[in-house]
Amino acid sequence: MSAAGDVLYLDHAATAPLAPGVFAAMQRALLDTSANPASLHAPGRAAADEVAAAAAGLAGLVNARPRDLIWTSGATESINLALKGAAEFAGGDAHVVSVVTEHSATLDTLDWLEKRGARVTRLGVDDHGRLDLEALDRAIADGATLVSVMHVNNETGVIQEIAAIGDLCREHGVALHVDAAQSLGRLPIDMDAMNIALLSVSAHKIGGPKGIGALFVRPRTGIAAQLHGGGQQRGLRSGTLATHQIAGFGAAADHVAATRGEEQARLGALRDRLWGQIDSLEGVMRNGAPAQVAAPFLNVSVAGVHGEALLIGLTEGTPALAVSSGAACSAAKGQSSYVLRAMGRTPREAGASIRFSLGANTDDATIEQAGRRFVAEVERLRALAPAA
Repeated sequence: MSAAGDVLYLDHAATAPLAPGVFAAMQRALLDTSANPASLHAPGRAAADEVAAAAAGLAGLVNARPRDLIWTSGATESINLALKGAAEFAGGDAHVVSVVTEHSATLDTLDWLEKRGARVTRLGVDDHGRLDLEALDRAIADGATLVSVMHVNNETGVIQEIAAIGDLCREHGVALHVDAAQSLGRLPIDMDAMNIALLSVSAHKIGGPKGIGALFVRPRTGIAAQLHGGGQQRGLRSGTLATHQIAGFGAAADHVAATRGEEQARLGALRDRLWGQIDSLEGVMRNGAPAQVAAPFLNVSVAGVHGEALLIGLTEGTPALAVSSGAACSAAKGQSSYVLRAMGRTPREAGASIRFSLGANTDDATIEQAGRRFVAEVERLRALAPAA
């Protein structure tokens, strides 16, 4: 059961527990290959071999070459390097096309670029959270130098048509950056077939350690370095590599490569079972068309309750549910989820939304308990203070 004490953990999109083999790989790297992997002596070469093995495993997940990988501190840094690096390389002609439902790491970086003279086009989505390809085609034709699209949305799990988007970028000769933090290990990714020039990924979303990510940069993709120093990683991201974290990422990549197909089918079935329990309530809306949502995700909006009260009730009750509000990325600004509002939900509906994200530790018992707990909490809140 995915429980810690009386907590049922259903927030794997935020971070996943360590996958089998990850801790052992990190411990081995710390104890046995503690030298600097940039050093030329034997201990340094041993550390470099550890890094190379991890790069090969991760590259195999996305059909890329290991030498095209740049290690970073996580997907946020990877996104910053991709967007800022590509814009700086393009110079005064920089025009980035993206989507209003992107992660804040992308949206905030685009705001930063726009203030410094880059042109930014932000495209809307339909009521299922999907990008209109005809609108994208027109935006690219208007002098775009980079397209940046998230593969799987971090709030809703909605899947964008990356292969079709890649085809459009190929037709126009424009580089495509994909934020794959939520799709790595959950969906097939083929950088070559999908015409992805830049791909951002993060370890802790697939059961690796926090604090390590990567940016894949296909050959002949122009980006400018954003960190300067010792010239490591072809000068694109200087700094001594954290061998133990990289080894952990590699072990997590190996694990999901071996289990992805069967595991995602299992999680999809559990997700549908959870929805079957929640769907018994009136006034509960599923966000995103089921066929277009990644298997571990279920995002729902609930009528007749206050969103903050629902989240607190679920996370603080017994058993407590470790879930997120759809408004998590906007909460600090006092706003409901910008993702759900872009999909046509009202501010009240967007504010009263819950994201369930399943993972390796989720089992039948967890789903049964979580479903009963959710229904009971909604009914309790509606009885206490019916919403207008």
